[in-house]
Amino acid sequence: MSQDQFLLDIKSTLDKIAKDKADELGVRMIDLDNTVETQELFSSEDDAIVWEYGTLAPDPRDPLYVLTFNIGGRTVKDSANYTMLGINGTVQELFEPCKRLEIKNYSGVVESEIRGFLNITQVIVSPQQYDKVSGVRMMSVTARAMRLA
Repeated sequence: MSQDQFLLDIKSTLDKIAKDKADELGVRMIDLDNTVETQELFSSEDDAIVWEYGTLAPDPRDPLYVLTFNIGGRTVKDSANYTMLGINGTVQELFEPCKRLEIKNYSGVVESEIRGFLNITQVIVSPQQYDKVSGVRMMSVTARAMRLA
């Protein structure tokens, strides 16, 4: 399996984790790298789980990697930030340090076998950002990944 395929597997796994949690909470899930859906979201009053891929680099070399990504909540009409805190608290539980996640490819019709493991090493909550309508608070997640052969 190539590094590009492993990147797709990790992205697919993170998409599924975020989408499942968004469905459970009754909010949208948006990958901020998807510019069409991001524009639609920021033009709406929908609350959402938002995430964006950061980096994936061999460390020290393949099959061991270091990974970063950002994930958090976006809310509107939430002046006291209670909804934001609820979304972020729930999301933060998914990525607690020392948590180990299985990496699979969910992009096809059938779930794949385990392609690797993701070990969360650090979560840092970033300051809230505003766009005059909504608030977004992200967490920067760092993890170590191991690709299986």
